[in-house]
Amino acid sequence: MCYNFNMNKYFKFSNGLRLVFSCIESVRSVSIGVYVGAGCIWENEKNNGVSHFIEHMNFKGTEKRSAFDIVHEVDNMGAKINAATSKQLTYYYTVSLGEDAEKCMDILSDLYFNSTFPEDEFERERKVILEELAESEDTPDDVCFERASSFSYGQHPYSKTILGTKESLSAMTRQDLFDYKKDFYTADNTVISIVGNISFDEAKRLTQIYFEQKFSDSKMKTLNLPSSEFVSGSVKVSKKIEQVHITMVFETMDYEDERGSYALMLLSDAFAGGMSSRLFQTVREKMGLCYSIYGYPSFTKYTTGRYFICMSTNPDSVDSAINAIKSEIAKLVNDGLSETELAKSKRQSVASLVIGQEMTMSIMRSLGRRVVMDDELFDLDKEISNYESITLEEINSYAKKIFDLDKTVLCLVGDFE
Repeated sequence: MCYNFNMNKYFKFSNGLRLVFSCIESVRSVSIGVYVGAGCIWENEKNNGVSHFIEHMNFKGTEKRSAFDIVHEVDNMGAKINAATSKQLTYYYTVSLGEDAEKCMDILSDLYFNSTFPEDEFERERKVILEELAESEDTPDDVCFERASSFSYGQHPYSKTILGTKESLSAMTRQDLFDYKKDFYTADNTVISIVGNISFDEAKRLTQIYFEQKFSDSKMKTLNLPSSEFVSGSVKVSKKIEQVHITMVFETMDYEDERGSYALMLLSDAFAGGMSSRLFQTVREKMGLCYSIYGYPSFTKYTTGRYFICMSTNPDSVDSAINAIKSEIAKLVNDGLSETELAKSKRQSVASLVIGQEMTMSIMRSLGRRVVMDDELFDLDKEISNYESITLEEINSYAKKIFDLDKTVLCLVGDFE
């Protein structure tokens, strides 16, 4: 079946593989993304980090290409190739001239289906990821965010980290990677996103040749996620650093609450989204307590989302900073946003959305992520309409529900000795 909204198309093959497409004739490039619904929410304590490990290892050699061959071919085209893993999905992508789209499709297909996970590369990459994990532990704002987020999810799989742990990475085997890939790298769990100067017929042809025809009949492994309850409390991590990093976490709405998500994004822009936001103007500009302070929502499928407020300050100013944030939250809950603030947030959100959708890479990401997460087509006009239709009453109602100071996580990372 094929659905057409403006220049965007969504096509589902008989084996469950999905193709999402957008033609942009004014450019000469093509961005291709291969999205897989595989992230740490599907992992357990033993294989935590396996989604990210596979992302790395898929670049380390296939049946016909060495690790060097992969990057050498891409560089010879003047193209770009990379990948990323989140808690909910993994994706691989290329950006190239339109004339090289088929070569890129061939390489991405080779990584997806034919990676061999060579033993020597496996051991070497294990060390690389352990170094990546150590680097994140040396980055206090990362530590503060991860500890706060994990604490808020309790025992739910969302509490796991994308990189895994020293214990899980050290014990992981090549077979663990092959087993997990077999369970989740399936046709019904994969989305191909193609954007740029290419026709839909050509995009469909390439998808059929390099992906649709190569899948087995296996389906994604079915797992049941446990229910999630927000866990309140405080976390303190001792590190010998100059500042104290602060993260506050609040529970937001269910993933299915579409109106709430748009309301929260608009609310966030006004409250903590930029240099004119309330938090920035108060905590930095008026009180001089930090260099940067910001807040943003995180929407997670299968459970409620989170709202994060992050900053760092010197140890003597921690109480003042936290009290300043709490004071601004109290004003927001009691008085709400103004019509002027809402109008500005709408303008900022729409402008950011439109500008971001004027690059093939951004469009490819928006289309691919929306289909793999929600099985629906990203529609820019609908997105703009959703923002513009939110009322001040809705926003202020959500503010009262979300910013409950008796139901929050507070994480501090610093030298408390």
